[in-house]
Amino acid sequence: MRTEPTKQQKELYKKIAPILGADSKVIEYGDDSNTNSIYILNCPDPIDNKVMFYCSIGLFEYLIDDKRYEILMAGYSKYDTIPNILSTCAFFVIKNNWKCTYGNVFETLVEMYCKNTEMKHILFTSPFLWEDKLVDFNIEGKPIYFVLAIPISDKELEYKNKFGTDALETLFEKESIDIFDINRKSIV
Repeated sequence: MRTEPTKQQKELYKKIAPILGADSKVIEYGDDSNTNSIYILNCPDPIDNKVMFYCSIGLFEYLIDDKRYEILMAGYSKYDTIPNILSTCAFFVIKNNWKCTYGNVFETLVEMYCKNTEMKHILFTSPFLWEDKLVDFNIEGKPIYFVLAIPISDKELEYKNKFGTDALETLFEKESIDIFDINRKSIV
């Protein structure tokens, strides 16, 4: 399913690509039925060429609680399933009205692509890697909110459900987790 990017999607690309780095490219991903598609920007980290940054392009066209969102994700380039995980997150938003808002979790989503890892779910959190560059981000006067998709384990999900998202983020920071490693060990 090849679609032509909209004017707003092109504008989003032009604004977000320089924030993430250079040498970016955009790939269109289709769902299993080939009736929906989402663009995913792929960009190598300008500081570490072993890391890739990804961003949905066009999710903002679907309102979530009257707000417009795009999803960012990052990972080591050796993990070629990360853009698929990101596009699947977008399809659950588009087709099933799931909410990719701060603190929400899409359960078992990582497990769909990575069977032999402790990371099973996607937690949406603040995009701390780029936060200062994403303040007041808008397309044609419409604010765009970004969330960062981070893989988490069953135990980390239990911890978040018991103590809250902020407590889990504090633990992540204390333990200095490697958010780029989809095969990292659970810290709980």
